[in-house]
Amino acid sequence: MTLNNIKTMRKERGFTIVELLIVIVIIAILAAIVVVAYNGIQNRAKKSSAQETASNIAKKAEAFNADQGVYPDTLTDLTGAAQNTPYYVPTTAASVSGTVYTAAPTDPKQILFYNCVTSGADAGVIVGYWDYVANAAVSTASTFTAGDVSGTCTLATA
Repeated sequence: MTLNNIKTMRKERGFTIVELLIVIVIIAILAAIVVVAYNGIQNRAKKSSAQETASNIAKKAEAFNADQGVYPDTLTDLTGAAQNTPYYVPTTAASVSGTVYTAAPTDPKQILFYNCVTSGADAGVIVGYWDYVANAAVSTASTFTAGDVSGTCTLATA
């Protein structure tokens, strides 16, 4: 072997371990950024789906009230309605009654549905959902006037 051959072999050795580690660290950082961005997009999509479901059900409850003169007691009153009524809700929307969520439901279309009754009179409904971006429950507070009683119907956290 001549000196030129040794110099040529030394140039063809490849990458050092430090160079390889730098590339691996850069790839890991990029992967972490992608995972965080993907989770944020997923949570915004879940929030949007839950918000849309809650909004639709609130509108259906108002249509039920306009037609029947009272608010529905439970979501079952809307899901069991005839399909040609303006307040029919497909049974794919799950419901929770009674208390505000304390943890995220597994199904983003799961909503809170609660009938407010004050002094024996129908006052309205509370419809809520889980905000996956803020990681907290969101529910409406119905402002009402029932007879001589006015106020706000709110639902406490369990």
